[in-house]
Amino acid sequence: MGAEYAARTEPMPAGEVRVASDAEQEIVDAILAGDHRRALVLCAERHATSLGRLCLALIGSRSEIDDLVQETLLDAHASFGTYRGDGSLRGWLYAIARRKCARHLEKRSRHTQRIKQLDEDAGAALPVEVLIQREQAESARAALSDIRPSEREALVLRFLGELSFAEVGQACGIDEAAARQRVSRGLRRLREILARSGS
Repeated sequence: MGAEYAARTEPMPAGEVRVASDAEQEIVDAILAGDHRRALVLCAERHATSLGRLCLALIGSRSEIDDLVQETLLDAHASFGTYRGDGSLRGWLYAIARRKCARHLEKRSRHTQRIKQLDEDAGAALPVEVLIQREQAESARAALSDIRPSEREALVLRFLGELSFAEVGQACGIDEAAARQRVSRGLRRLREILARSGS
């Protein structure tokens, strides 16, 4: 399932506000009616792919995405009882996924040196094309890593997750104006980094 998350998505036009769709309303109604099993099934059917793309952007490793999406959906299921319907359901799910990825990255950072050594050992046996693609991916991640984590998350949520600024704010726990500023600062910083590197 991880490969489908890499599909490219077009960013939502600036200023566009999403209205709760009938599909999203059906999930909310199921949650509020206490039919949590149905709500979980609908969330998985309608949001697993976009949650996977978000996790891929934040984590950068396809092999871990399926588990993170499943854990996100299970955490959402466990929280359905306290769900109040404030904001969009999608923004709420993305907030859960974002926290799940952040905890995952904290754990992973403890093992960074070991993983890096394994990658270097494995890289020696790979074809040149794969090594070039890996190097380009590393360059892109390096540029993103020079951006503040809060701004990087906002960029990923806005352009990969295709969330409105209000939904980005909801996912990050800030208001819409602050979300707009975060995305703007992140874009400006990313452009500066790429200009310096000649990319």
